[in-house]
Amino acid sequence: MATIIDNIELDETNVEFNYASDFVKHTDRLVYLTGKAGTGKTTFLKYLQETTTKNTVILAPTGVAAINAGGQTIHSFFQIKPSVYVPNDKRLQTRADLNDTDRSTIFDHFKYFKERLEIIRGLDLLIIDEISMVRCDLLDVVDKLLRVFRRRENEPFGGVQVILIGDTFQLPPIADFEQWEILQPYYKSPFFFSSKVIEQNKPVYIELKKIYRQNEQEFIDLLNRVRVNQVTANEFNLLNSKYNPTFTPNGSTNYITLATHNKLVDSTNLTKLAELPSELKFFEATVNGLFPENIMPTDRILQLKEGAQIMFIKNDKAKRYYNGKIAKISKIEENKIVVEFSDGNEITVEKQEWNNIKYTWDEQKKKIEEEIIGTFTQFPIKLAWAITVHKSQGLTFEKVIADLGAAFTSGQVYVALSRCTTFSGLVLKTKIEQKAIKTDPQVLQFAQNETPSTLIVQELNSGKADFYYKKVREGIKAFDFVEAYNNFTKAIKFRNDIETESFKKYFVITAERFGKIKSDFFILQEKYIKVNDEKVELKETLRTTKISVKEQKQKIDDQNKSLKLLMQTTAKAEQKNTENEELISRLSLQVKDLETRFRVSQSHLQTANEKIGKKEYLNKLQEETIRTLRRDEEIQVKKIQELKSNLDNSTKEIKRLENLKWHQKLFGQK
Repeated sequence: MATIIDNIELDETNVEFNYASDFVKHTDRLVYLTGKAGTGKTTFLKYLQETTTKNTVILAPTGVAAINAGGQTIHSFFQIKPSVYVPNDKRLQTRADLNDTDRSTIFDHFKYFKERLEIIRGLDLLIIDEISMVRCDLLDVVDKLLRVFRRRENEPFGGVQVILIGDTFQLPPIADFEQWEILQPYYKSPFFFSSKVIEQNKPVYIELKKIYRQNEQEFIDLLNRVRVNQVTANEFNLLNSKYNPTFTPNGSTNYITLATHNKLVDSTNLTKLAELPSELKFFEATVNGLFPENIMPTDRILQLKEGAQIMFIKNDKAKRYYNGKIAKISKIEENKIVVEFSDGNEITVEKQEWNNIKYTWDEQKKKIEEEIIGTFTQFPIKLAWAITVHKSQGLTFEKVIADLGAAFTSGQVYVALSRCTTFSGLVLKTKIEQKAIKTDPQVLQFAQNETPSTLIVQELNSGKADFYYKKVREGIKAFDFVEAYNNFTKAIKFRNDIETESFKKYFVITAERFGKIKSDFFILQEKYIKVNDEKVELKETLRTTKISVKEQKQKIDDQNKSLKLLMQTTAKAEQKNTENEELISRLSLQVKDLETRFRVSQSHLQTANEKIGKKEYLNKLQEETIRTLRRDEEIQVKKIQELKSNLDNSTKEIKRLENLKWHQKLFGQK
């Protein structure tokens, strides 16, 4: 069954594609995958993304390229501040010189949280897309960071397999005069292949040969000649036969103008839009989470009119359109956009979603995962009467108007011309002169490094052998001898290292190590037995101690109970004493009341004597009253004496309890 990647059926007979795939799956080799425009480099990237089992990170030099590739930018992933870095840059040193006033090191300038460190250290495969636009010093910084933070400073890229995808004959890295003036003493060119890590570690150079974008052999040959700046006079004449400065597309043909400068492109699009008589409509994107403006694939607020020429910027799952296909807006109704293609077919365009991802580390699976940190939802279109050559890289158009008179850098003419699928669909706004076609001599020289097909097989087998021998060592280290044996049988199919000196040395060292491990095991076993015996003795001691502690605990509990009872008795006595004092106070008040009543009675008696005048009667009454009062007084005095006696007894008991020693209370003495 054929493999489908991003709506494209893979060509199983594409030899170079299969070689590159094998290098990724079965080796750890550094690979540079290139190819002329339209050979399927982007398809290969998406194929790796969907099929690899290695812990993988995909990076690109720009935000839009990173979003299209489904990854992050190099700068954001490694947290590299935009700058110029020279070899032995102090910002990359692992230790400072003693006499240097700047004591900072790489660990001061690059600080990673634990999760990012786990990702870097768990990384198996790093894919860098659009490598032609990556400057040499930036790739060396990536190399240095991986070496240092993976703690494998003697291995290129810290032991990570790196796949570099791009075409150096297309757009070069940005290096202005000031930047290059700083870098020139250290590097031969701004291109990635002049980095120290690439010069010292030659990659396997694979070029995809089969062109899918064009199928006219004469046009393909012409493009190939433009690519390497070997266009003959006859070919210039053929190319300039497409020159037509007054060309104006009719309404049914969807031409797009490719220009070299943003200013011209923006002016063309806005002018064309303003000329349309229809009403201007605005469509705002929905942005959730983190999605910076500089990585948005299209405008956050689209300004559109009926009749506007647009370009799709995403492949449709239903295959109705592809990234770069041109159409015209035929109808706009509220939040609905209908477009018409040059063949008359119409479709309704639905909004699409782009993800801004960051890489996270799954500690349990020991695997790099992708986390969506933001989404951008918008109609997958943009105004497209014109587009810059730079932004057209990777796109395909059926009808192109090339305005290349102001071409200023190498690869621009080739990129612009190779966007078009047919020679008949090409129109030149300006003539192409010899000076407009620029190919950097360093690029031509690097292109000579393509690995011949015969050596690719040899390199592939050698890479597979290295890969499986590495798996053998990892299996032995993890004591997974079944896996180690299986990988060993695979390794010797590609290269038998059994009789080599290096294998002998590894075997002897490993055997000795296992011998030492065995010896250490017996020593540990004896120690274990001894420790186990001591453990039994300790258990018995602990058991005895537990019993003793339990008995002591019971005694303490009994003493605590006695002390608690004593405290309760004391509290009750104190409460009783308080009650007696309150009772005495009340009785004292009653006695005073009786004395007052007695004095009142005497007053009454005296008054009565004076009124009645009968002495005998008064005497008798007086005696009787006095007897009654004396009886009452005697009763009250007895009660007071009884209460005083109780109070004295309570006071004595409290004093006795207060005089008890703490140990007497502890042992329950009463």
